[in-house]
Amino acid sequence: MLILSADTSSAKFSVSITDNLKVIDTFKAKEFNRHSSDLIPEIDKLLTKNSINIKDIDAFCVGLGPGSFTGLRIGLTTMRGLSFALSKPIVGIPSMDAIAINVIEFNDKISVIIDAKQHKLYHRDYIIKNNKIIPKTKILLMTREDLIKQAKPNILFTGDGVGLIKSDIINRQKSSKFALPDLWYPESDIIAMLGFERLNKRKKDNVFTLNPLYIYPKECQIKKHKPRK
Repeated sequence: MLILSADTSSAKFSVSITDNLKVIDTFKAKEFNRHSSDLIPEIDKLLTKNSINIKDIDAFCVGLGPGSFTGLRIGLTTMRGLSFALSKPIVGIPSMDAIAINVIEFNDKISVIIDAKQHKLYHRDYIIKNNKIIPKTKILLMTREDLIKQAKPNILFTGDGVGLIKSDIINRQKSSKFALPDLWYPESDIIAMLGFERLNKRKKDNVFTLNPLYIYPKECQIKKHKPRK
């Protein structure tokens, strides 16, 4: 199963082509905030480089955030458009799940923190069981102060929000651990891996109703699409 995957939820976007669980090729932006103009050209370059026609792609996987409002809209619009035009399945994956996968081998308790701007943070806790991530909380939007107060011991923190509160968490919980910055961002090949697991179980999303994970859609002034009957 050839899968084209992308994640544009963070300051660095990535695009991958995978065959089942094997990564054929991937592009990872080295610069911040390039996805607004470069996503489609990079997809085209990746396909051309590997002599793959877009019609040969069997499914599409995309990171749903939460994260950059503009980036998410561009990424999801692009992938939904390809899915619809080619009548191929699409699967959306929470980008926080992909970030958690980055550090799955380092700790059995993980907390993903993403900068939500305006002095707020997106947050989700996970535990590791049988080498799988299991969400322990919903995706929450919290103030920096509330998140610091709720910090628990023996947790590995990751995500681009770590840089904003690392020193405060250390002062509160000496046993806390922190992932290196290279592991703070969701990767498209991980999005593909998680998407393949769903596709292999014959699960897919509705191309017309798949939306980014805006924790508070009203604040983003976006209306969710109503499912088509």
